[in-house]
Amino acid sequence: MTKSRVYVGVKWGLLTPTVMLTARYYPPLRDHIHIIREFYRKEVYLEDLINIGQSWNKELTIRKFFCDPAEPMFIARLRKSRLWAVAVEQEMNLARIMVKQRLHKWRQQSPGGLSASPECPMIAAQFPKYHMLEAKRGQPARGQVKTLKSVQ
Repeated sequence: MTKSRVYVGVKWGLLTPTVMLTARYYPPLRDHIHIIREFYRKEVYLEDLINIGQSWNKELTIRKFFCDPAEPMFIARLRKSRLWAVAVEQEMNLARIMVKQRLHKWRQQSPGGLSASPECPMIAAQFPKYHMLEAKRGQPARGQVKTLKSVQ
């Protein structure tokens, strides 16, 4: 059985909250992503975020930090702090596809899927509000996220 690995996704926030999601990925045959920890806060200093990342890394042995490419200087600071951080320009669509596939498996109640720890209330509240736009035939996927008008 292949060992699970821990990854972190980072979305920088200036006017919106900064978000870090930590997930444990269980490769096939299980093929499951479990969100184990979240950080969701406005007005956070980079030094505080680095301290949290280092603490999580020490505890969970994080394989990689996938970061929003909008702030390359922040990514460089994470790297200087010995956190393996990469910009997700190329990996972003792959991550979205992986989440979309696991949501489909979850809905079909087939092996694999996506789950979140009860200790992650913000992701549980935010996730149902979003969906990924489908790519049109013959056009590249843009990986955009669209907010639903209402969830009832």
